[in-house]
Amino acid sequence: MEAWIKAIFFPGFVFLLVVFLMIFYLERKILADVHLRTGPYYVGKWGILQTTADVFKLLQKEFIIQRRANKLLFSLIPFVAFLMVAALIAFIPFSEHSYIVSTSFDLLVVLALVTGMPPVFFYAGWASKSKYPFIGGLRVVNQMISGEIPLWLSALAAAVFYGTLNHLQIVQESSILGFIILLPAFLIFVTATLIVTDRPPFDIPEAEQEIVYGFLTEYGGFNYAILVLSKLIELFALYSIAVVLFLGGFKGPVLPGILWFFIKLAGLYLFTFVVRASTPRIRMDQLLRFCWKVLTPLALLNLAFIILVKMFIS
Repeated sequence: MEAWIKAIFFPGFVFLLVVFLMIFYLERKILADVHLRTGPYYVGKWGILQTTADVFKLLQKEFIIQRRANKLLFSLIPFVAFLMVAALIAFIPFSEHSYIVSTSFDLLVVLALVTGMPPVFFYAGWASKSKYPFIGGLRVVNQMISGEIPLWLSALAAAVFYGTLNHLQIVQESSILGFIILLPAFLIFVTATLIVTDRPPFDIPEAEQEIVYGFLTEYGGFNYAILVLSKLIELFALYSIAVVLFLGGFKGPVLPGILWFFIKLAGLYLFTFVVRASTPRIRMDQLLRFCWKVLTPLALLNLAFIILVKMFIS
């Protein structure tokens, strides 16, 4: 029963909704600051209720399914995507006691769930039976698979170094020396996370100047909101995994562990927002070359290095 309460409230569904309202607001404000604009201003104090208003606007919109679409898949895919990415949160320890599930193979389950996401987003485009969503679906599969390989290899480097797949044990074993040795793996993991979650400058599947809005083109209203939320939860989950694997998780002096976790997470999000505000989108061919000729070889070399270090330390 306690696990169900955690899944609903903290660190579950209600917690995620509050967090994402805050993230949306902060992203808009930080982007506005970088671009020397005002950002949300009128709805609520400092525009703090603007994101809430946008959510209610989406919920009120009519959900339209075009005649050629596969109606069953088109309606189910957003909820399947949401359930898959929401399951990632269950394996993240936000503090010593704030987690839903802890197993001896946490990291393996999380990476397996992430690897299962490309077909879901591809079917979101395919089920629309429309040209541009289908192209966006193909793009998202190409991009996510290309990014997942260095993501896996960099995460595996941390697991090899600490000798466990359990997130709590990794946090307990973490140290400054471990961070320094795993720094290349951390940089690869963060870059691969931006690729897998379609964040700028890798937002190629939703390139509105080229393919309208990618696999999301035919979606509207509540189903559109669920798909976008799924992508945001995936980013949140992978950044949380980065905090656990490379930044010591909830460990830190003086402050409570959960505060340290979110301070580290906020640092990663700030980096993401600044990158979005300051870098142009790259082309798909550039992304694929970067993934297969640069990022994946670097991840393999780094894994070999970690194995040698582990052998030497042992």
